[in-house]
Amino acid sequence: MTITLLLFAYALAVAGLAPRLLAGAWTRRSPRLTLMLWQAAGGSGLLAVALAGISCVAAPGRLAACLEALVGSDAAAGVLTVVAGLLLPVLLLARLAFVAAAMTRIQRAERRRHIQLLSLVGHHDSLLDATVVAAATASAYCVPGTDRVVLTDTALRMLEPSELRAVLAHERAHLAGRHHLVVSWAAVVARAFPGVPVFRGLHEATVDLVELLADDRAVRGESRNSLAWAIAQLGTGDGPAVSLAAGGGRVLARVERLLDPPRRLPVATRAGGAGAAVAVLAVPVLLAGLPAVVAAGLAACPLLFG
Repeated sequence: MTITLLLFAYALAVAGLAPRLLAGAWTRRSPRLTLMLWQAAGGSGLLAVALAGISCVAAPGRLAACLEALVGSDAAAGVLTVVAGLLLPVLLLARLAFVAAAMTRIQRAERRRHIQLLSLVGHHDSLLDATVVAAATASAYCVPGTDRVVLTDTALRMLEPSELRAVLAHERAHLAGRHHLVVSWAAVVARAFPGVPVFRGLHEATVDLVELLADDRAVRGESRNSLAWAIAQLGTGDGPAVSLAAGGGRVLARVERLLDPPRRLPVATRAGGAGAAVAVLAVPVLLAGLPAVVAAGLAACPLLFG
C-alpha cells in the first residue's frame, strides 16, 4: 500500500512540477534536450499511475496489506479493490488507444482530402520540388506522412531567393525529422487526459520546440537572417490543420532566436539533462520494484536485516 501511495504521489508531483521546471529561457538553448525532458515527464506520469494500480495486487503480501488498509475485512469490497487496481492500467492504455485511433482516423481523412485538393488547385514546381497553389496569403507548409512541401504563389512573389531556400529547408527538416509523430503523440495525451498540467504543457511545448528544431536544421545550410525574415513575413500565413507550417510556433521568439542565437548549453549540462530524463522514467519502475529489492536483501543477508 505504501508503494501505491508513493507512485500516486510521484505522478501528482510530476503533473504539477514539470511545467514549472521546464520553463524559462534555458529551454530554447537546447530544444532537443527540452523536448526529451518533456516527453520523459509525460511518460513517467503515465507509467507511475499504471504501476500504482499494478503494485496493489502484484504480490500476495502487498495485496493483503492493501486490502486491510483500504477495506479492512470486507471480502466483497476487497475484491472490488483488487479489480480496480488491475483495471487502472488497462483503462489508462485503453483511453490512450481510443483517442489515438480517433485522431489518426481524422488526420488521415483530412490529409487525404487535402492532397486531393492540392492535385486540383496546385501544380508541381520541379525547380523548387514543391507544390504551388494560388492564394491571397503568403504561406509555406509541409504535409506530414508525405514528401510534399506546399507554397502559395503569394509567398513566392514575396520571398527573396535566399529566404525561399531557407523556408524550403525548414519544411524539409520537419519531414526528415518526422516531427508530426511527436506532435501527434503530445496531442493524444493532452486530449486523453485534459486538465492535467504536464500533458497540456507537453503539447504546447512540443508544437513550439519542433519549430525550433526545424529552424536549427535549416540554418545549417542557409542564412539565419534569411530564415528569420521569411518567418516574419509568413507569420500570419497558417497552413491546414494537418500540416506543419513555417509560420508556426511563437513567431516573434523564433525570429529573435535566429537573429540573436543563444549560446548552447554546456556539454556537461546537456549530459546531465539527458541523465535526468532517464532518471525520471526510471523512478516509477524503481519504486514499484522496491519491495522485491528489500525482500531479496532480507533473504540474502538475514543477519544484517534481521
